[in-house]
Formats: sequence, structure tokens, C-alpha cells
Amino acid sequence: MDYLVFHFKIEPYDEAYSDVLASELCDVGFDSFETISNELTGYIRSDMADLAAIDSLLSTYPIPGVRIRYDYTPVPSADWNSCWESSFEPISIDDLAYIHSPSFPPKQGFQYDIVISPQMAFGSGSHSTTRLMLRLLLSPSASSSSSAPPPSPHSEILSRTTVLDIGSGTGILGIAALLGGCEHLTAIDIDTDSVRNTLENLSLNSLHNYDVREGDLSVISSEQTFDIVLSNIHLNVHLSQMASYSSHLNPGGRLLLSGFFTSDSSELLSKASLSGLELTEMLEENEWCAMSFRKNPSSL
Repeated sequence: MDYLVFHFKIEPYDEAYSDVLASELCDVGFDSFETISNELTGYIRSDMADLAAIDSLLSTYPIPGVRIRYDYTPVPSADWNSCWESSFEPISIDDLAYIHSPSFPPKQGFQYDIVISPQMAFGSGSHSTTRLMLRLLLSPSASSSSSAPPPSPHSEILSRTTVLDIGSGTGILGIAALLGGCEHLTAIDIDTDSVRNTLENLSLNSLHNYDVREGDLSVISSEQTFDIVLSNIHLNVHLSQMASYSSHLNPGGRLLLSGFFTSDSSELLSKASLSGLELTEMLEENEWCAMSFRKNPSSL
């Protein structure tokens, strides 16, 4: 499948401006990004590229005084994969996770080693939202005693759980969940390439006990529930699917969300409360936000 690569020149450049643009471009079909100097590089399938929609989006860019110009060229998918993999440098997330491609060796000093071959899927660990989700998923809870023994290889909230990863992308969150001790992972994504990449990356990490499906939440039985639901997508998806997220959670289960700005958190909080979900933790980075909710055991 062929892709187009767009080069967006942002003037004046600011990382927050680039993040806002990437978030908006996701809404018109872009699925992967790189940032080099003051340029945002975005990838979109050729059959999904709509120049009129892109021009309209840029004309209504929400930050005044920012000028954005672009050009684009076609890139065969095989060449794109090769280019992406050769430029994918290892990523460190605190002392929690070391994320790297198969061409790099593991590194000591991290609780979790995650091998990723990103290809054409979102979620290599380079974006704030993925890092925030991994911190919520793998870090000891804030209520843990400082005199507690060193953490085991298993995450406090993951041990012996079932996990649903919505919009798996590369599969990085599901991989982290399995490494952290969850008993079974179910991962879904609407994109065929993402499903393929999720399966490849799960295999690269020698993991088992997972089910990966192509589709949205409708491919999950309405009766099937999980201890933890993960979703790092877009604000509008969260708002429209909040009740469904809650219905797929066991009483007392956890919902971890990201993919939105801190400025949108109050709207999400209101929607979550209506679905019987209580905020337990919130993290922020570069104006992006991630939230952890617990389902009220008395919720229907």
C-alpha cells in the first residue's frame, strides 16, 4: 500500500504548535509523524489523502500568528518501512521502559525492555501520549509506601488481569501490559497495517496469551468485560465511546485514556462521571494529558 509523505513547515516553530497540528491531521487520515527541526513530517495512505480537507484544516489552525506551508511526495510502503526503521532511535521512559528496534540491543537499568518495529503504525513511544500511558500502566501507584520493597517485574495494577487495548497501533501498550503481568490481552484496531504490526511486535517480544482483531469496539462481545481498558486515540472518540468503555469494564476496573490536551480534561471528566467512572490519577506532558479512572463497583 502506497503512502504520501507531507512536509509541514511551521513558522514560528514550537513543539506545542507541532503537536496541535499532528492531532488535527489525525482527523483527516494521517497516521504517523516525525519531527525534524521546525518541520512536521506526516504520513498518510494515498487513497485517504484529501488535499481540500488538509487545506481547510490549515486555514482554521487554532493558534493565531502561526504560518504553515507544506509539500508532499509519494513513498512506496516498502521504502517507507525501511526509512522509518533505519531512523528509529531507542527511547527511554524514566527507568521504566527502554523501547528499541531489533537492530539495537537491550539496555540495563530499566524495568521493562520493549522491542518495536514501528512500520506504518502509531505508537513508538516517542509521543507524549504514549509515554504518559506507559507511566500510568507500569509505574507503582502514588499511594505505595516509600518503605515498600523494590518493585517486582510485574506492575502493581497489571498482575493477573485481563486487558483490552483499543486502537493498538504498534501494540506497544499491549506489549507493556503483558510484560507487566496481565494474564490475557485483547487488542483491536481499525487499520489492517496496525493489526499486522501489533502481531509482529508481540512476536518480537516472545509474548503469548493475546487476541488481536481488526475493527472497532463492535468486534468485542457486549458481554465481554476486562479488568483494564486502554485507549490512546482522539478526544472525540473518547467522548462518543465513554459509555462503551465503561460497559466493558469489570466493577472496580481501570480505564486509562490519553490522546487529548490538558485543556480538554474537564470535558472528559464530566463524561466519565456520567458513566460511573472516578478519576484516580492524571499526568501531563507538553500540554498533553493522560487519565486513569476506576469504575464504581455499584455502576450498572
